[in-house]
Amino acid sequence: MNNNAVIYARYSSQGQNEQSIEGQVRICTAYAESKGFTVVKTYMDKARTGTNDNRPDFQKMISDADKGAFQHIIVYKFDRFARNRIDSIMYKAQLKKQYGIRVVSATEPVSDDEGGEIYEMFLEWNDEKYSERLSKRVRDGLDTSVKNGTYCGGYLIYGYKLIDTDKKGNKGTIHKVAIDEEQAEIVRFIFTEYANGTDKKEIADELYKRHILYKGKPFTFRTFENWLSNAKYTGEFMHGQRLCANTYPAIIDKATFAKVQKRLQQNKILAGANSAIEPYLLTGKAFCGHCGTAMIAGGGTSRLGKKHYYYVCKQKNKALCDKKREDKDKLELYVTQVVHDFLSDRKNVEKAAQDTINYYEQRTGDNGMKSIEAQIRHAQDEAEQLTNAFILARNDLLRANIERKMQEIEILIKDLTAHKAQIELERGQKITKEKIIDFVAMLIKGDPNDKEYQKKLIDNLVYKVFVYDDTVVTYLIFGNDKEIKEISLADNDKAITGLTQRVQPLSLLVHQMPSNKFGGISYCFYKESL
Repeated sequence: MNNNAVIYARYSSQGQNEQSIEGQVRICTAYAESKGFTVVKTYMDKARTGTNDNRPDFQKMISDADKGAFQHIIVYKFDRFARNRIDSIMYKAQLKKQYGIRVVSATEPVSDDEGGEIYEMFLEWNDEKYSERLSKRVRDGLDTSVKNGTYCGGYLIYGYKLIDTDKKGNKGTIHKVAIDEEQAEIVRFIFTEYANGTDKKEIADELYKRHILYKGKPFTFRTFENWLSNAKYTGEFMHGQRLCANTYPAIIDKATFAKVQKRLQQNKILAGANSAIEPYLLTGKAFCGHCGTAMIAGGGTSRLGKKHYYYVCKQKNKALCDKKREDKDKLELYVTQVVHDFLSDRKNVEKAAQDTINYYEQRTGDNGMKSIEAQIRHAQDEAEQLTNAFILARNDLLRANIERKMQEIEILIKDLTAHKAQIELERGQKITKEKIIDFVAMLIKGDPNDKEYQKKLIDNLVYKVFVYDDTVVTYLIFGNDKEIKEISLADNDKAITGLTQRVQPLSLLVHQMPSNKFGGISYCFYKESL
C-alpha cells in the first residue's frame, strides 16, 4: 500500500495567534511519523488570503496529484486546506475519486468531510433555545434596572460617564448615567454638521484640525458612523419591548436626530442603487443539465427599467450551449421547496437523524477524545523539554530558536485544548434521535419564500443542483458521508436512468418530486455514500 504523503501548510492571518507555517510543517511531519507515512514533498503558501487563485503551491499540489506519488495530504487544521466548506468538499471529492487521495488533519481526529451539516445546524438551534431561556431571566432583572433609571451594564457610549448613587446592589454600588460635557460637545457638533449636509469625512477632517482625539487617536468617519443612528443620544431608546426614557440624559434633540436619520436613509438608498446587492444563493452549486458547466449570475434591465436576475450556463455566453436561462428567484425557491418537502417525509427524517447520531457518537466518542488528550500530553512533554533546553542553552541564537519552537508548541496546545473543550461541550448536549427529529420538525416550519430561510437551507444542506430545461435534480448532503465523491453530469444522467429501471442509483436515497414549474419530474437525492 502506498503510504506516501505530502504536507500542505498555509499562513493567512495578520495576527500573532496563528500557528506559523514552519510550526505547521513540523507538527504535520510528527503526525506523519506517528502514522507511518513517508513525506515526499511539502507545499507552502504564505499569502494573506485564502482564495485558491492566490495559492500557487495549492494549485501545484492539485496538479501533482495525478502523478500517483502520494495518497495522503496532511494539514495542520482542516481550515488550512480550503477557503470554505464548499471548496473543501469539492477539492476532496476530486482528489478522492480521481486519485484515491485523502486529506487528513494533524490536530483534528474527525475528518471534516464526514457530513454533520444537520448536526451543526442542530447545535446552533439548541444553543439558541438555551440563550432564549437565559435571556428571559436576564431581561427580568434588567427591566427592573431600566424602570429605576439605573445603569444596566454593557458598553457606555461616547458622551456619557457613570456616577455613583447611594444604593447598593449584588455587585456593589449602583451607578447612573450622566452627561460628559466635554465629549457631549463633540457629539452635538457631529450631529449638527451631518444634519446640515456636511459629509462624514469633512466632519472628521475638521475634528482633526481642532486637534480633537478619540482614545488618543485622530477621528475618522468610521469612529462616529454608528453614533449617528444611536437613539440613546435623544434620551429615549428601546430596551427589548420597553421604552427607556430615564436612563440616558438627552444630548441631541429629537428634531436634529430625525433629520440625521432621514439623510442616512437617503444615502443608504443611493449606495444600494450603485452596488451589487442581489445574492445568488446557488452560486457554485447550480450546474447546467445540458453540458455540466456551472451556471453563473446573469441579468438585465427591461425597457421600463425593471431589473431581472437569472442563472445562465457559462457556456451559453460563449454560444457553446443552448440551455435556457433560469429565473433566479424561481429556481432558488424551487430548490428550497425540494429540501423542505424532502425533510417533510418521515422516512427521510428518520434516516437523516440516525446518520446525525452516528456522526455525533463518532465525533464525541472515546477514541476521538483520547487522541486529542494524547496529543496534548505529547505537546506538554515537548514544551517541558524545550524549557529545560532553554535553561541550558549557551548562546542567544540557540535560545532564540528554542523560544520560537516554544511559541509554536504553546499555540498547538491552545488549539488542541480548544478543540477538546468543544467536544466536551458537545458531549454534554446529550443528543438523541428524538431531539434531532424535533429540530427538523421546527426547521420545516420556515417559509420557503423567505430569502434568509432559503439561504439557510441551501448553504447547509444542498450539495449540487443539475438544471435542465424541464427537470431539476437536487443532491442533498447531511449524513455520515465517509466516501464523498464528485458527481459529474454523466453520474447524474446514470442516476436518473437507474430510477426508470427500478435500480437504486449510486447508493442514493431517492425522493421523487411531483411535476414542477419546469414541466417535468424533479428528483432529490440524499447522498448516503457517494
